[in-house]
Amino acid sequence: MLRQIVLALALGLGLAGEFNAPSVSMNLRHDKFGNGLRVDSLKGDFQVESAVSDDLTVGLNLDNDSDSPLRSIYGKIASKFGGGKVDADLTMSMGDNNIAGDITYVEGDNEIKARVDTGSGDFVDSVSYSRSGKGWSFNPTFNLRDNSVDLEASADYSDDTNVNVKLAGGETALEVNHRLDADTDLKLNGDGADFNTMKVEVARRLDGDNTVKPRFDMASKRFTFSWVRNLANDRTFTANVDPDNSLSLDFEGNNDDDWKASISSPWGDFKDADVSFGRKFNF
Repeated sequence: MLRQIVLALALGLGLAGEFNAPSVSMNLRHDKFGNGLRVDSLKGDFQVESAVSDDLTVGLNLDNDSDSPLRSIYGKIASKFGGGKVDADLTMSMGDNNIAGDITYVEGDNEIKARVDTGSGDFVDSVSYSRSGKGWSFNPTFNLRDNSVDLEASADYSDDTNVNVKLAGGETALEVNHRLDADTDLKLNGDGADFNTMKVEVARRLDGDNTVKPRFDMASKRFTFSWVRNLANDRTFTANVDPDNSLSLDFEGNNDDDWKASISSPWGDFKDADVSFGRKFNF
């Protein structure tokens, strides 16, 4: 039944209405770019999307790296319901014809989200509830597949410190964010309160355009480093250095309509660099 509903919304209503000019998001990638540019090695995925109305958007996900270029179709539906709003974001895979996605109801500070999947025996995989206030949030998730409960809670310990705890699958994850001063932030995250598993990151703003982020993994004793440079028009350039493994360079605009590009290479072997780039075009 859900499959017919989504197809009717994504195709039937779409064809019956007047499409707005579509947008196309593309992401192209080339592995081992140092060996030379070859058109047949260029891979990409594309998303074509159009708003049928203020409440309905439909689209296609395409991929040139597979036997079937059409990977999936999707529909996004927004509607008022009672005193709140219902949003549905559903995708039908062309590989198995399953429909999966989220149906969300928001009213005030309360949010209820159901994750559905026609390929699941339970149809509804999970239901989560979220509520937040000033300096705190509470988010339990009920997993119907295995009758388990996950929990995420966040609270401001002080004006400068926030603590986030996640309980999932019998494991605990802890994240602490602390502002040391106006230009320095400290982040700790790990499994529970075991200091030996902690990952430590310090973000230090050198000036208005440059931020450095050294990181240290207590478990592996590995050190990594990032440098973020703010460019004109709210663009950013980021260099991520892992001295034992890799170097990556990322360029990002301030929205999907701007170009983004990434180069990732094993450390000391730049001929094996992987390159990707893309942007969103509005027609």
